[in-house]
Amino acid sequence: MSMLNHLSALTDRAIRATTPFSPRYSVALIDRRTGRPHTISGIPLVVMTAEPVTASHELMRNRDPGVWDIFIERMDRNGAIQ
Repeated sequence: MSMLNHLSALTDRAIRATTPFSPRYSVALIDRRTGRPHTISGIPLVVMTAEPVTASHELMRNRDPGVWDIFIERMDRNGAIQ
């Protein structure tokens, strides 16, 4: 294989190495009655975002704040929860 076959991967790595990392957040919708995350077909509803406040507002739109809460966790560069 020639170097041209891997050019896009090398370019992607170079761009990632030179651009500053913007923090990512995990935003989950929590049921206050049970303390558990809201699930859809057994899968917790979690949104990965760089703007947790905007995502929180969208998740809480048309929901009762007495029943629902938002849980935000910061993620590291590899996507692991800090």
